[in-house]
Amino acid sequence: MKLFVTCLVLVAFACGKEEAKPPPAPPPPPVDLKLAADPGEALSVLQVKEKGSGEEVVVFGRISNFVKGFVTFNLVDEDLYYCGKGGAEDECKTPWDYCCVDAGERAKGTLAVEIRDADGRPKKGSVPELRLLDLVAVNGTVEKDEHGNVTVVASGWFRRERPELPDGLHWPD
Repeated sequence: MKLFVTCLVLVAFACGKEEAKPPPAPPPPPVDLKLAADPGEALSVLQVKEKGSGEEVVVFGRISNFVKGFVTFNLVDEDLYYCGKGGAEDECKTPWDYCCVDAGERAKGTLAVEIRDADGRPKKGSVPELRLLDLVAVNGTVEKDEHGNVTVVASGWFRRERPELPDGLHWPD
């Protein structure tokens, strides 16, 4: 009986201990390519999608999402309507995903923006000064892949506008 009680006590202590987990990886460092001044005249997302690979451009649009852990985001043409742009009458709880726009139109009016590291891969990091739906002007070089996807490899950006959300909505973390 003593052995049975001793085993129960040992099992209780063993079960109560949590396995040591490695500490979480530190967040990627912020990347600051903020331009000191607005670069001026800029092309729309739709206009940039017509440009050829290698062309230097300034493009403007709204940020619709970030790739977590990388300095990469999607830029949506300013002429596309996002829910909430019209004011409180919109019921969408996530205006930054452009849920009020047809998926095909959204795809036509969107391009990727990324910063690359010295090896040409997407740079790890974050962009704390930018958030969803910010209207930004981005300096960079157009790159098109064999499928027609367009990326602007950015060298800097300037935030032109930060919209307010309708009452009751909050920016995601």
